[in-house]
This record gives sequence, structure tokens and C-alpha cells, in this order.
Amino acid sequence: MKSNNWPGSAGIPPARLFRVLSAVIFAFALAAMLALLVSDAFNTLTPTEVHRRAGESSLILIGSSYVALQLGLRRPPAEKVKAIFLGIAFLLWGAGQLLPPSRFATATDTAVMVIFVADLGLTIIKHLKRNQYE
Repeated sequence: MKSNNWPGSAGIPPARLFRVLSAVIFAFALAAMLALLVSDAFNTLTPTEVHRRAGESSLILIGSSYVALQLGLRRPPAEKVKAIFLGIAFLLWGAGQLLPPSRFATATDTAVMVIFVADLGLTIIKHLKRNQYE
């Protein structure tokens, strides 16, 4: 009989592991966001290293959490891929904040914008095709 469990997973299905991983990473994303807000409050919105790092971390962590969640959900493949790309866009957005100005940083920014516009564009097209007016 074929097992749906990974070696060393203590009998926990992979989908469950991804969902737990998503929740843990999400908690860290919230902590990073809280650090960002507290830093901004105490520094009267003056750009600081804490602000920069907390912002980068928040984006990277929330993108990672969303990708892990998608890997743990049962969804049609096209929807799953679209959602994973959205999570990757947040990862790239956060990672792009770490990069010094360069062609690679510009390419990363462009990839993020393409993913966001494509994602929202596909959503808009989907709803426009439904012909649901008022």
C-alpha cells in the first residue's frame, strides 16, 4: 500500500504539514509587521534599519506562508499555480528590498509587477466574462 506521508513526518499527511508550516510562518509575518508598526510609532515614521528589515521580513514571510498554504490545499492546478505565483511575488518584493540598485534588482521589481498585474488582470477578466451586472 502506498503511503501519503513523507519520511520522518510521523504519519502526518504532507497537506497538513504545509498548512502547519503556513500557520507558523504567518505568525512570524505578523510579528515582523508588529515590529514595523512599533518601530514607526517610536521613530515618528523616520526610516530606520528596523523599519527596513521588518518590512522586508513581513513581505518575505507572508509570501512564504501563502505559498506553503497553497501547497497544502486541494485546488484545481491552474488556481494553485496562480496563487503560488502571487505568493512568489510577495517573496520577490521583500527580497527586492534587500538588493542594492542593479539590473538584477530592476528585473526583480519588474517580475513582481508583472505577476501582480497578471494576477489582478486574470481576476478582472474572469469576472467580466461572467456578465454579472448590478
